[in-house]
Amino acid sequence: MNKKREWVKNAAIIFLIIMLLLTFFSNTIMNYSLPEVAAQYVNGGTLSEQIRGSGTIEANQTYEVKIDETRTIASVEVKVGDEVVKGQTLFKLEDSESAELETAEKNLRAAKKAYDEALLTVGVDFRSDELDIAKQEEDIEDMKDEMSKLSVYQDEYENAKKKVGEIEDEIKALEKESRDLEKETKQYDDILAAVEAKDYESLGKDNYDKIVAAQTKLENAEKAKEKTEEKVKEYESEISAGGNAESISAARQAVENKKLEISDTTRKINEIAMGVYDDGGDGSTDPSVTVSELQSTLNQQSLDLKFLQEAYDRELAKSSTYERNKQLLNSEKNLLEQNEKKCDNAQKQLDKILAEVKKSAKDGSSEIADKIAEVNYKLDDAKSRLEDAQAEEAEAKSKADISPEEQESKIREAENNLEKSKIALSQKREEAAISASKDALNIQDLLSSVEDAEKEVEKYRSRSVGAEITASVGGRVTSLAYSAGEEAAMDSVVASIEMTEKGYTLEMTVTAEQARKVKAGDEAEIQYFYYGDAKAVLDSITPDKANPAQNKILKFSVTGDVTPGQTLQLAMGTKGQRYDYIIPNSSIREDTNGKFVLAVKSKSSPLGNRYIAERVNVEVLASDGTQSAVSGDFLGGEFIISTSTKPIESGDQVRLINE
Repeated sequence: MNKKREWVKNAAIIFLIIMLLLTFFSNTIMNYSLPEVAAQYVNGGTLSEQIRGSGTIEANQTYEVKIDETRTIASVEVKVGDEVVKGQTLFKLEDSESAELETAEKNLRAAKKAYDEALLTVGVDFRSDELDIAKQEEDIEDMKDEMSKLSVYQDEYENAKKKVGEIEDEIKALEKESRDLEKETKQYDDILAAVEAKDYESLGKDNYDKIVAAQTKLENAEKAKEKTEEKVKEYESEISAGGNAESISAARQAVENKKLEISDTTRKINEIAMGVYDDGGDGSTDPSVTVSELQSTLNQQSLDLKFLQEAYDRELAKSSTYERNKQLLNSEKNLLEQNEKKCDNAQKQLDKILAEVKKSAKDGSSEIADKIAEVNYKLDDAKSRLEDAQAEEAEAKSKADISPEEQESKIREAENNLEKSKIALSQKREEAAISASKDALNIQDLLSSVEDAEKEVEKYRSRSVGAEITASVGGRVTSLAYSAGEEAAMDSVVASIEMTEKGYTLEMTVTAEQARKVKAGDEAEIQYFYYGDAKAVLDSITPDKANPAQNKILKFSVTGDVTPGQTLQLAMGTKGQRYDYIIPNSSIREDTNGKFVLAVKSKSSPLGNRYIAERVNVEVLASDGTQSAVSGDFLGGEFIISTSTKPIESGDQVRLINE
């Protein structure tokens, strides 16, 4: 009896000890099963709604083309000095397996062997099935969300279509304006051609009248000049006839010959002064003849002319009518001189009028050229915006084309598949519970190794037939390192291309929404740059080929103290603005009821504090790459969850990191 009581006593003591241990350690045990979260307090501050990103400087000069595996060159498709475009074939490779493919296949066999051996010693891993079910559930939620937005997508599609039409109308208007300006340019060109062809009637009535008046004035002056010249010849003839005709003629001829000699000497002096005198007839200047010698000759000739003129005058004086004819001759010579000046003035006036017409046409043509350049710039910008709008239209159309019935059918099918997956997983777990091994090993790393090795093999195998090396940039080929039949080693430079463009470029990937906030010609701020002066200007905005519906590529023209391969941090957008509540972008969540955050609330219990996630609805006011300014039902001092180790919902109990 005493022994039985002793046994009951001992059992009660052991039971109490176990209960006490479970009570004291229940908080620690439970914490290990709770999701672990990172949180921070909501604070105010300044937020700049900017586009931030980084890119690498590329020099538009020389580009080295490399081969990424060891292969034999089958043929060389270009030669040094050829101009190539991006994507053009430079080399064709022989159809063969590379050494890298053999190595990759060897690594794959080893990885599979290790994985298969590990599978023999472990139980069944359900993580893949669980992830698949979770993915199916997410897909169903996404499809339901898409279904609720079908009407919105239809509106977005109509708006996108309208935007495309507006930009197309804008492009048509700009193209018409460009054609009209080209016609105006042709009108000015026709004016210049008409002036050169002396087709003055095409220049308009005002110009034509002025030119005709100047021409008439010139013609009248030339007629008066010709009439005076005839009078001079008449009086000279009468003077010659008044004396001994032969002696007077001889004396006059001597005077004229001497005048010709003086004119020739004067010409030589002028040609020497201009450096074009050619005494030998071969086009070269004769250095043996000097100006001083010719001037001395000219002085002697002038003196001889004086004597000859006096002799001529004496012969004329013998005529009884000499004095009268001499006076008349001098009068006509003075009149001739006046008429010659009138001719010169009339010619200058005509030349001035024609020069003014030509200048006006050239100035007008230059002004139109500036307008054409401005219109073409606007046209290029409109075409770029049209590409973006068409991409948005295509994306909106793809969403709007699905009918509610089709979406419901997809959802039902997905829900049926989800139910089948859950049943299959349940059966798999039951079967695994029977045959599971206690010493199961984690083979996820081995499986990842197999998958990586398979990708490596596929990469090299896909290029073993019909492979070629293409130009990554356009430009001129400056060197070719290999010929047909030679083996090119992995990572070796096979060719060099001198890029035709000058300067530097930088590319940065942003979302389509961010791309709408900037335009070609905007200047970006270069951050954390301490190496001199540099400037980055946005050249173009193009769709991201990897994800054209959601992302855009911003291409910048960079100038200044930069080098190829250098990474620049760029920022574009508005200046900073003060907000009361700023939180990390990772803390913002969204469901059918809108956007919200989860705040950590502390509740006391006999075993210590408990932390509960509670929903706080918010509205996003502004956002940059990492933070957002929000408004919501904040009381101040909220502790906002930014990340968690497991999915959590409002009302879930959580565990703080490092608690």
